[in-house]
Amino acid sequence: MIKTRKRIIIAAVVAVVVLAIAIAQAIRKRETPAATADTISSVIEFSPDDLTTVGRRTLVQTLPLTGSLRAVTQAAVKSKVAGSVLEVAVREGDSVKAGQILAKIDARDYVARAEQSRGQMAAMAGQLDIARQTLENNRVLVEKGFISKNAFDTAQSQYDIARANLDAARAALASSNLSLADTVVRSPLNGQIASRSVEPGEKIAVDTKLFDVVDLHTLELEAPVPVGEIGRVRIGQPVRIAFDGIDTPVAGAITRINPAAQPGSRSIMVYVQVANPSGVLRIGMFGTGTISVGSRPDVLAVPATAVRTDAARHSVYALVGGKLIEEPVQTGITGDADGGTWTEIVGGPLAPGQQIVKNNLGSLRIGSTVHMVPAAGAAMSTPASAPTPAASAANASNAPGSGQR
Repeated sequence: MIKTRKRIIIAAVVAVVVLAIAIAQAIRKRETPAATADTISSVIEFSPDDLTTVGRRTLVQTLPLTGSLRAVTQAAVKSKVAGSVLEVAVREGDSVKAGQILAKIDARDYVARAEQSRGQMAAMAGQLDIARQTLENNRVLVEKGFISKNAFDTAQSQYDIARANLDAARAALASSNLSLADTVVRSPLNGQIASRSVEPGEKIAVDTKLFDVVDLHTLELEAPVPVGEIGRVRIGQPVRIAFDGIDTPVAGAITRINPAAQPGSRSIMVYVQVANPSGVLRIGMFGTGTISVGSRPDVLAVPATAVRTDAARHSVYALVGGKLIEEPVQTGITGDADGGTWTEIVGGPLAPGQQIVKNNLGSLRIGSTVHMVPAAGAAMSTPASAPTPAASAANASNAPGSGQR
C-alpha cells in the first residue's frame, strides 16, 4: 500500500515537471518572434531624399492672388447720329488704328441739312453786308445832322442783329457738317475689335452701341485681397502671375488699390498692370499669382513639411549619432526659398548642418537606429526580410513606446 502511494507521488511530480518544461518552452517560443519584431521595428530606413540639412536662407513672404484680366484702355464706339447703316468694315478680332473707318451711315439727309445751313449762312452774310452799309451811311448823316440819333441807333441795332444771325448760321452749318462727318464711324484708338453689334442695312438711333475696341498692349489683373492682408500690399510691389496656356509666368506690378471693400466678400480689389507686347494675353483670362510682401534674410530655416505641430508645440525629427530623436523648436515666419516653402526656426537646439527628416511621415519611434538606403533602386537592393522605409515607419509608429516624447 505504501509502495503504491510512493509511485503515485513520483508520477505526479514527474507530470508537474514535464508540464512546467512544456509551458516554459511555449513561453520562449512566443517571446522569440516578439523580440525579433522589436528588433526589426527599432531600425528605420531612409533614402537621401527623405532627409535635409538645416541651414540659413533668405525667406520671401508672399501673398496669393487670383483674378481675371481686363483692358486698361478700351472704348465702346456708339453712333452719334441716327440712320441706316450702309457698310460695316470690321469684325471681331480685327486690328484697327485710331481714325480707321469702322462703318458708314446713310448721309443723304445730313448732306441736305448741311446745304440748307450753308444757304442760310449765305443769306445772313448778305443781310449783314446791307446792315453794315446802312450803318455807315447813317453815321455820316447823323454827323451832318440830316438824321436823328435815334435813327442811327436803329441802324446800329439792325447791324448787330444781322451779325448775330450770321454767327448762328455759321454755328448751324458747323453742326450740320459735324453730323455729316459722324455718319462715318471711326476707331477712337489703336487696338482690336472685341465685339460688333451692327450689321449693314440696320436702322440705328443716336447713342446705339456699335463696337467695343480694346488695346491689348497693356492689361491689368483685377484680384481681391482679404481685408486682414491689405495692410501688407503696397503700390509698386512686384507680382508673378501664371495663366493657363502660357508657359512662363508673367511679371507685373501693383498699380492701384481700391479704397473701398466689396460689399459681399469684404475683400479689397487690387489691380496689377501687365505688359502684353506680343498680344498672347486676352481679356478675361484667369490668372494666379503671388505678391512679394516682405523678406527675412539669413535666418535658420527648415522645410515647412518637416515641422510637426501638436497644439502649440512644434518639433522636428533629427538624426544624432545615427539615432532618431525629436527636437522641440520655436517657429517664426513661413516663406519661399530655393523653390520651396520653408519655416524659420527662432528657438530650439537645432544647429546649421544638422540632418533632419524632410517630410512628415507620421509618428516615428524615438531612439530608432537610422539605416540609409540608396535613392535609386533602393527597393531592388533591399533584402526581402528587411523592412522598407514605409514599413519601417509603420512598424515604428505601431511599436510600444513610439510617438512623441
